[in-house]
Order: sequence, then structure tokens, then C-alpha cells
Amino acid sequence: MRIWMLSWNLPKLLSGLCVHVALLLGSVCVAFSDRTPEQLAALMNCSKHERHARNYDYMEGGDVRIRQLFSRTQWFLTIDDDGSINGTQDPTNCYSVLEIRTVSEGGVLAIKGLKSQFYISMNRTGQLQGKRNYSENCNFKEVFLENYFNAYSSAKCTRNGKEMFIALSQKGRPLRGKKTRREHIASHFIPMKCREEERRVD
Repeated sequence: MRIWMLSWNLPKLLSGLCVHVALLLGSVCVAFSDRTPEQLAALMNCSKHERHARNYDYMEGGDVRIRQLFSRTQWFLTIDDDGSINGTQDPTNCYSVLEIRTVSEGGVLAIKGLKSQFYISMNRTGQLQGKRNYSENCNFKEVFLENYFNAYSSAKCTRNGKEMFIALSQKGRPLRGKKTRREHIASHFIPMKCREEERRVD
């Protein structure tokens, strides 16, 4: 008798289970469709470090970005008309407006002063120089650091196998690459969007 009742009720039980599963999946889809990407990431337990959210807001616009590089030592990187590279604490200095152009895959880019039209170059001794004409010495690898700053190492030159970075000292002077390390604050920069009045460098 019990076996007969179980076989008679089994189709009803299975159909009820299917209905519950369908309702559950539908509610999950509705819940997720109303979420922003940030809320979805939180639901999925993704950290900001995993998503690298801070990297993408300033990369909009394709392969060319107009930015200022603000050092962790509190200086804006500048390239003057004579090709000299220094730092300024004046955010409206027109020589601090830079064109950052991607030149190949893997985060390799070239940095040029928008007003001076000089590229930042690093020679094999680690000296930073402004160059009128682009060459392989003008290529730098953009490295995203865990502290939300970026570092820029020479894509061509190393010193005893160690990377050499663009860096500004506490006095706003460029450091030789052989004296730089990825962990040094002098090598840490934030690419900052320029205000409209700072874009006009004529």
C-alpha cells in the first residue's frame, strides 16, 4: 500500500520541486539584474584589487591619453622646451601636460610633453632625457602597484638585470634609473586627468 502511494505521489512531488527551482532561479536573476557592477562584485565577494577598478577610469579614449603624472613625492612631472625633465608643484604648469600613447601590448607606452613635443627617454645608464624623435629608449612599461599608484620602468634598459624606473626625488629632481626601485615612493605616480584650461598649451 505504501509503495503504491509513493509511486502515485512521486509525479506530484517532482512537478512541485521543478516549480520551486524555477521560482528560485527567477528571483536570483531579478536580484542580479537590478545590481550595479560594484554591487554584483560585492555579492560575488570580489575585492577592488581583483577587479582593478581604479585602473580603467583614466584609460578611456583608446590608445592615447592626455594626463599629468603626479609623483608620490608631491611633484608633477614636466618636460621643458629644451628637453629637460623635472618636477613642478604648480598644477597649471603647461609643461606637465603629457601625451601617454600605447605603443605595444603588455602595457608598453611612450610619454611625450604636449607643449615641448619631447619624449621621455632613458639611456642604458638610467639617465632621463628628453628626445625630439621617438626611439626604443622612449618605451616604458606601465606597472599597476598594489597601493593604487603606477610605476614606469624602461622597456629596453635594465641595470644588472634590475628594472630602472622614472622617478622624482623629494626635491623634484629626476633620479638615475640605477638608484630606483619599484617599492621607492619616488617611482610612484598617479596619472591625473587635466582640466580643460590645462589642455590648452598653445
